[in-house]
Amino acid sequence: MIALPSMWHRPLAMLILACAVHLGLSLSFQLSPDEAHYALYAAHLDWSYYDHPPLVGWLQWPFWKLGANDALMRCVPMLSWLLTAWLLKKLTLSLYPSLKDVSWNGVRWEWCLFGLSLMPHLLGIALVPDSLLMPLTCAVMWVTWRLCQPQQVHRLGLWLSLGLLLGLSGLSKYTAVILALGVVLALIDAHGFKLFKQFGVVWSVGLAVLCVIPVFYWNYLHDWASFTYQIQHAAGQSSWRWLSMLRFAMVIWLAFGLVLPWVWLVGVRTPSTDQPVRDSVMSAHRLSLYFGLPSLFLWLFLSGRGSTLPHWATPCVIALLPLGAWGCAQVVAIRPRLLKGLLWVQAALCSVFFLLMLSGGIPSNTSSVSSPNPFADLYGWHDAAEKALAIAQSNDAQVLAVSNWTLASRLAWYARPIPVKVVNSHKDQFEIWFGEIQPSERVIWMNWSLMDFQTPIAPHQFNRCDFLDEMPVLHWGRTLAGFQFWLCQGWQLKEVTQP
Repeated sequence: MIALPSMWHRPLAMLILACAVHLGLSLSFQLSPDEAHYALYAAHLDWSYYDHPPLVGWLQWPFWKLGANDALMRCVPMLSWLLTAWLLKKLTLSLYPSLKDVSWNGVRWEWCLFGLSLMPHLLGIALVPDSLLMPLTCAVMWVTWRLCQPQQVHRLGLWLSLGLLLGLSGLSKYTAVILALGVVLALIDAHGFKLFKQFGVVWSVGLAVLCVIPVFYWNYLHDWASFTYQIQHAAGQSSWRWLSMLRFAMVIWLAFGLVLPWVWLVGVRTPSTDQPVRDSVMSAHRLSLYFGLPSLFLWLFLSGRGSTLPHWATPCVIALLPLGAWGCAQVVAIRPRLLKGLLWVQAALCSVFFLLMLSGGIPSNTSSVSSPNPFADLYGWHDAAEKALAIAQSNDAQVLAVSNWTLASRLAWYARPIPVKVVNSHKDQFEIWFGEIQPSERVIWMNWSLMDFQTPIAPHQFNRCDFLDEMPVLHWGRTLAGFQFWLCQGWQLKEVTQP
């Protein structure tokens, strides 16, 4: 057996434990709505997609070809989490070399913050574009930090690496433009506007633009549908509300770490002695702030309009973790018990959350399935899809349908390759894949009790729907939800008004 240095025992055990948790959870429940949607990207390989750029689908494609079961489709996020952990350590030591021998019980501070943060674990199980932005953010920051040094700024290889990383980020999610903003702010801080005289800048920008050409090409073919959708989605509600922003901030605080605001503040107020202060060299603190604060403030502002989701903040929190590690090293010298106590509380919160995921939510004494339970969303879809397929076959139906795209993603994944169409369609990705419902089609419409819709009998919908069957979702002896299956016919097309 190879003997590892004692300093590696606990960090390695932490990574192994995290990977075991991710693997165990990935085998315990079915794909979430977003996961299934991006898994379908691989089944319908394209230059880009209505909701997001294509990298999530491209990376899933090999696992789709290998068998496309749920565990395989979760390999990419698990590898992304591991890569983030490695790059985060590399980035932190580049910014703060004095932290090399500073840890908590042998585990590095940046790994403590990362490993005890709930949201990165979730993105390490369920693939969304932000899962890819976690390691890409660390890599972009590391290359940018090297380019901030006067002796490194002339290296063409670094500029090409930066362009490739930014291009991959742009292929992951449109919000990668905020990552590019962090690069610009950091490099201008380090070199001033003479930066733009560097020949490598042209090569870097050119390579990044070349990488994202597939996104523009797809949008050109589809009337710029993806860009329009993202702009409308970001706009959110017409009114801005403080309560919505405070609610979002609370969720971020719980999801990413109870100690983070504290250690960030202490870290900013404690100058680093690792980097000599020169006019031409930027501080490590400012690098983290340039990459973290713009997007964090943007999501907080947009949350006031109800247009943000908690996992969108993951890349900016990852960018601030090196600064958090520096802050932890300062706090532990003055308030060690409070800091470590909060970290243990954070570990307990993660454990409770994972147990709730496994159990399907908090047990209830009532048999009703109408109460909201986010964990119930992870169970029953595979069996429901199989039942829908059997019902469709016995009723000579050619199409499955639901009333919302978040229901369509799981049904389309587990019932593939039969078309799944959305009754309340708004020119979404499913309409691009499967087309609109046609008057001649016999359709099995499926309803889910936790997102209940009226039977779609109305003008511009079906003129007849007949109830066929229902199916409860049972998990650990409890009813979590239920499905209903209807045979619908006579779809009524919307009248097109002639100009």
